[in-house]
Amino acid sequence: MGSICGGGRYDDLTGLFGLSGLSGVGISFGADRIYDVLTELDLFPEETDASLTLLFANFGEKEAAYCMKLAKKLRAQGVDCEVYPSDAKMKKQMKYADDKGVRFVALIGENELASGQLQVKNMQTGEQQQLSEAELIAFFK
Repeated sequence: MGSICGGGRYDDLTGLFGLSGLSGVGISFGADRIYDVLTELDLFPEETDASLTLLFANFGEKEAAYCMKLAKKLRAQGVDCEVYPSDAKMKKQMKYADDKGVRFVALIGENELASGQLQVKNMQTGEQQQLSEAELIAFFK
């Protein structure tokens, strides 16, 4: 498999920066290499393959702030969830959900914030339902 780290002594290392006469030592670990070794030897714990239960789609700053508060409540009751990090196109966010094996996606845009009715899509069946915040929290209990 080869090595996963390397290092050595570097004479006159600071000479590159105008301060000659000082040497240095260093070490590095190759994250890609470590990943390859762990994969080849089947050393990843099974729970790392567990998919995410709920992804909050990101429609913008105001909506994301609301989703973060809701995610905090859900995490407190043990639900693994996250908010998509940017307000990227919906196609990209849904592809991310598919690739990660997310079970449900919450779609909370401007209309949902105003009405208090949140859209939740089951990614396996494609079914979509409207839930209040309290119903959403109860749904994942």
